[in-house]
Amino acid sequence: MKISVFSQKVLKGQIKFDLKKLTHLLARYNLPSESCQFLPFDKEKIVAALKEDGDKLVFLENEQMDDVIVDNINLLGNDKVVYEELGVRFKRENGSITFLPLDLDWEKLAVKVFEQTKKDDMKYCKFHLFGKSTTEVENTLLAETKDLNYSVLGDNLLVDVYAAYKGEDNLIDNQQVKIAGLFRDNLYSENDLSLKDIAIQLLRLKGLKIAIKENITGGKILSLLSENESFKEVLKVGSVEFNKLPLTAERVYNDALGVLSSSLSDVVLTIDGAFDEKGLGCMIAIGDKHSVHVYNNRFNAERERAIEMASACALFHLVKKLSQNDFAF
Repeated sequence: MKISVFSQKVLKGQIKFDLKKLTHLLARYNLPSESCQFLPFDKEKIVAALKEDGDKLVFLENEQMDDVIVDNINLLGNDKVVYEELGVRFKRENGSITFLPLDLDWEKLAVKVFEQTKKDDMKYCKFHLFGKSTTEVENTLLAETKDLNYSVLGDNLLVDVYAAYKGEDNLIDNQQVKIAGLFRDNLYSENDLSLKDIAIQLLRLKGLKIAIKENITGGKILSLLSENESFKEVLKVGSVEFNKLPLTAERVYNDALGVLSSSLSDVVLTIDGAFDEKGLGCMIAIGDKHSVHVYNNRFNAERERAIEMASACALFHLVKKLSQNDFAF
C-alpha cells in the first residue's frame, strides 16, 4: 500500500504524524506499506498520486479533504464507503484509495477501513518479543514455518511479529502454538499490552507493591511506568541516584535487599551500571523477600538508546518474574 501525506503543517511539525504507529497497523492486517511520501498540499501532486494504480492511503487535513474528493471524483468513481463521516474509501478496478484526516482520530478510522481487507479464509495473530533482533526473528520464521505471511518490526530489542495464514477454527491453533514455541524465552505478550502495562497489571492482580531504584537509567523506568495512571497503585517507592562504587553482582544484590527491606515493599527492581566507549554495562536485580536474582547485561549503543534498551530489559525480566508462580508472600 502506497502512503501519501499531503500537509504543510506536518512538514513544519505543527501536526504530529506517527508513521511507526501506521506501519504497525498495516502489518497487523497483513498490509505491508510499499512507500510513504510526505509532501506539501499541492493539487497537481495529489492528482498525480490518485492516477497511480494499486492501493493507496492518502492523508489530508480535514478541511481540505472534501474539496480534493469533489475536484477529483472522476478519478475516484462512485463505489465508496464512508467511515463516521470523516474517512472515505473508494474502490476501483486498479486498486483502492482511502482518504483519512490527519488532524482527527485517523487511527480509529484506519482500523475500520483495514478490517474490511481481512480475508475470511485467513487467520491473524501477533506476538511481542524482547531480546531478539528483527533479523534473528525473520531467519527463524523463514526456516521453521511455511505458508505464513508475516511482518517483523522492531526497535531497541523489542520486536513485534504480525502473521497471517490459512487455518481452521480449531480449539488449538497449531500454527500459533508453533510460533509461540519458537520464541518461548522471548515472548511477553500476544495482545496489544506493552511491557510496562503488563508489569502493572500483574502487580495489581497479585496485590503487590514494588520498590524501584535506578542508578544508571536516570528515571527512565519510573517515567515509562508512570505513563499508566494505575502505576501509583502499585508503587511503594521510587528513587533515582548515581552510584560511583564498583559494579559487582554482590553489591547490586545487597543493594536490592536493602531497598526491599527499608521500603517494606513486596517486590524490588534495581538497576545499576556504567558507560564506557562502547556502550552500557549494567546489572538488574529483581526479587522478593525470598529471593533476588541479578541479571548481567551489556548494550553496545549510544547513550540514549542504551538507556532505552536497559529499561526495556529490566521491565522484561520483571514481567517474566511476575508471570511465574514462585512469588510467595
